[in-house]
Amino acid sequence: MKTIVIILLSTVLLAACQTTPPRPEPEPEPQQPPPAVAEPVPCEPQVKEVFTGTDETLLFLANLKQRSQADLKTALYQARKDFTATGAESARMKLILLYLQPGTSFRSEAQAMQLLDPYIRGDVSPLSPYRGIAQLILGNLEESRKTDAAVQVQAVKVREEQKRADELQRKLDALKDVERAMIEKDQKQRKK
Repeated sequence: MKTIVIILLSTVLLAACQTTPPRPEPEPEPQQPPPAVAEPVPCEPQVKEVFTGTDETLLFLANLKQRSQADLKTALYQARKDFTATGAESARMKLILLYLQPGTSFRSEAQAMQLLDPYIRGDVSPLSPYRGIAQLILGNLEESRKTDAAVQVQAVKVREEQKRADELQRKLDALKDVERAMIEKDQKQRKK
């Protein structure tokens, strides 16, 4: 049994001493040359302004305040001519803005409302770029009408209050006259 143990131990020791054959190392991949770096090209952004019809209309509105009455009448004549010839929304908007220009002899909310009628009825395309401007104008006209109505109501109240104040003043004056007459009569009786 000793021999078997010795044989087993020696095989175990011999097995442990055996070295595993070395693994072959992977071959290195061939190196590729680094990519050529191009010189940066100077880039200057080109800004391109987009000028729409609504922009033109808003600029037209902004410039109305600076125009004289004669220039405004000329602009009205030209806008009428353009709208009659083309029926374009931009010409319609210019005409509306001119009719609503305060302090002019040709101001006419009725004419402006007539031109805004397609926007009120919904006959204009929902994608129309002028819908926003039309809605803004309609909102301002509605607020203006409400304000005018409130002012008229207040004017009626003021007139009524003035009538009442005038009536009270007449009654007070009449009472003063009666009092003065009584005082004069009393003084005349004392003198006698």
